[in-house]
Amino acid sequence: MNTLACCQFAALVAALLLPFSTAARADTLTNIVVHDDRIEATLHDAGLKLMATGRHVSMKTLARQLDRKSCALTLPARTHPPTASQAEMLAQCRRGVLVVGSLYQCGRCDKWHVQAASGFVLTSSGVIVTCYHVANEPSHGVLVVLTGDGRIAGVREVLAADEARDVAILQLDGTGFHPLPLSTHAPVGSHIYVWGHPENQYYTLTEGIVSRYFTGQKETGAAVMMNITADFGPGSSGCPVLNDHGEVVGMADNIVAVATSAGAKLIFKNARPAAAILGLIRPQ
Repeated sequence: MNTLACCQFAALVAALLLPFSTAARADTLTNIVVHDDRIEATLHDAGLKLMATGRHVSMKTLARQLDRKSCALTLPARTHPPTASQAEMLAQCRRGVLVVGSLYQCGRCDKWHVQAASGFVLTSSGVIVTCYHVANEPSHGVLVVLTGDGRIAGVREVLAADEARDVAILQLDGTGFHPLPLSTHAPVGSHIYVWGHPENQYYTLTEGIVSRYFTGQKETGAAVMMNITADFGPGSSGCPVLNDHGEVVGMADNIVAVATSAGAKLIFKNARPAAAILGLIRPQ
């Protein structure tokens, strides 16, 4: 995107996000009143504006880049002081939690619609991660993200992806984002939080524990998965599973409903362990 287009786009985003970003400058992001319709409208209008510039990277182009197997990155260490309260830690983490929106046409009208998912920031230079299936929508127009502190950015490139593990590492336009550190230490029984967007209920926080690790299920194949008890739903694909230190130990991926012989229904919430993301990253 050229300098003029960037300035025009930034001006639009500032106007669209004024009520949201003003609230986000408060002492704590956890007390924001979330305007679900405003978030979706913001993604919609920003995506249209980005496509109108003609400088965006189409999702068809992004889909062709999903065969990239690895990328070199320097990841941040823990960014939250150990003395921070849980509320303060979660408020800081929210800044790096993303609403990932793709614009598509339904075929029944000529309007563009928003399909929302989740993701989170890996580096301050704008590297993010979400699920492979979120980025693999070649019929959609453009992929844009909204950060937890009210920034909008377009997706510029796929850096690495793995369909089997359902992970995609992407590069945003811009810098100065709030990264979330990764950790592979999440034993069964450990406490976790999920910041997600289930059914367009944006920035919904739930908590639970890691209930088990498993493999061999038909829905997830041979990859090792993390099962958690914290609630999430459709729209949360790619959202972070956080430990008590604000480190990402997993990424929400799918829900499996199983009917029992007694007629009851069991719901299993599955996440990709952080190791699935780290497997695509070469240290610099």
